Amino acid sequence: MIAYERLVTPREHLGVLIEPPPQALHALLWDAAATPHRAPDPLDVPLLDTTLAALRRSLRERLQLAPPVLVTGHQAEFFHAGVFAKSIAADALTAQFGGSIVFLTVDSDVPKSAQLAVPHLADGPGGRAVQRVRIDMPACDLRLPVESQPATPVEEWRRFFERVALMLPDAARSLLPAYVRGWYEGADRAIDFTTALIRAQRSVERELGLRATIGLRVSALAATPEFHAFLAAIALRAREFADCYNAAQRDFRRRHRVRNAARPAPPLLIEDRRVELPFWVYRAGEPRRALFVSAADTMRGRAAPGTDAEIAFFGGDALIGCERQARLARSASLAEALAMEAAGWRIRPRALALSCFARYFLADLFLHGLGGAKYDEMMQHFGRRFFGADPPPAGCVTATLRLPLPTHGVDAAALAAARHALRDLRYNPQRRVMGLPGELLRRREALIAEWRELRDRSYNTPRAGHASLSAARRRNFVELREVNRLLLEAAGAQVAERVEEQRRLERQFGQDRVALHREWFYAFHPRATLEQLRDRIRFAVSASS
Repeated sequence: MIAYERLVTPREHLGVLIEPPPQALHALLWDAAATPHRAPDPLDVPLLDTTLAALRRSLRERLQLAPPVLVTGHQAEFFHAGVFAKSIAADALTAQFGGSIVFLTVDSDVPKSAQLAVPHLADGPGGRAVQRVRIDMPACDLRLPVESQPATPVEEWRRFFERVALMLPDAARSLLPAYVRGWYEGADRAIDFTTALIRAQRSVERELGLRATIGLRVSALAATPEFHAFLAAIALRAREFADCYNAAQRDFRRRHRVRNAARPAPPLLIEDRRVELPFWVYRAGEPRRALFVSAADTMRGRAAPGTDAEIAFFGGDALIGCERQARLARSASLAEALAMEAAGWRIRPRALALSCFARYFLADLFLHGLGGAKYDEMMQHFGRRFFGADPPPAGCVTATLRLPLPTHGVDAAALAAARHALRDLRYNPQRRVMGLPGELLRRREALIAEWRELRDRSYNTPRAGHASLSAARRRNFVELREVNRLLLEAAGAQVAERVEEQRRLERQFGQDRVALHREWFYAFHPRATLEQLRDRIRFAVSASS
């Protein structure tokens, strides 16, 4: 069981978080290995005209996965080393337990950015400094899911990676060359982004001596009969599912005091004749839409006995297809494409629906990153209520790696102290500067004494006398500000020096934040650093066996 309070990003370089601790993960995998031999199987619960356990066995056989099955994954993007740490941990666990590692590439999400951020050393006001350079990715459309992005000519990607290597300090020592080799494996004239991403990750895994993960696209997973059964089970009991989902969302927000009504995921809409499902639907070249279902017999639970009403599916407000209840209720009939799929519509799970399907239908152990581990608590709640069984276990693995970039050592505390000193200099120059004119200092002391007297008088003055007192306090403030200005003017060079020092620290602090950023693309790190991370995770896992 994941302890929510332990889900904290490691701060130090090469810091690793494994939750639950490795010894608990071992116990979970031993338990998973024994599950198929149990009577009864805890997942042997009814689903459509079969059981969840039977559909799970069918999917794992279809994908030719040897148990135990460890599943992890991420969006189809250039992710950071904390994400790659999940693959290292899965490798370390399968070294002891055998089995299969599946990496789910979420090609149904839209890209977060059309650029790759690269650290670059350049000359600046204070010498060489780290800058963040953003390099445009070829033909990236932020409106479209990754699977809908067009294949891009090889030459465009060559120019892209050449520019990345030119900007990246010491690129030859990084894992970028191995990554790029994998990117082009089997490529002809055009490159599909997700295919190249999976190939490149395998190339890095080979370079580090890791077992190759089985790269599985969410788009491919969503084409399986078992995924159709998952969708059908939810559509046939849409109102019941939405009630479970929304109750879990409310409970999560209450337990963790989350004020944002859209966190960890927005509630599903329940209308008079339609219910929102936790899926996206879209056609090639079009943006995603929310999937809705409408059927009078099913909005409040299971279909009435003996009926075979049609269920209508909507992409937003547009009708995109209809299915007979009888067909959706028969798992054997779901091997063929649904009517809306035959019409060109793609049905893809949203984040928590994907986690739900992956854990109930695929994984013996699912390894999350930090965000997924926190939000998956909501999935466990609605999954338990809807399916009548707990999902197989999950864990969380992440890590923090820093690139070997120059830093100035300016932390937040040093910057705050410098800001306070400069503010104090402006309002209390006599504390920070020696040799100020005595006449001005005496005038300042007199004005401060007058300010205190006026303050004390204001407490005891009747309301009618406040106007004249306020005028006196305004005059005192203006005179005191003018005296401070004259004192700072007299300090001259010392004030300018402090201001310049403050600017220098601000600039260096910003440069250090760029240099110490933990979310640089993992292939930017030196091979030696990734080997250290691999060895550290392997030791943590093996030492607990």
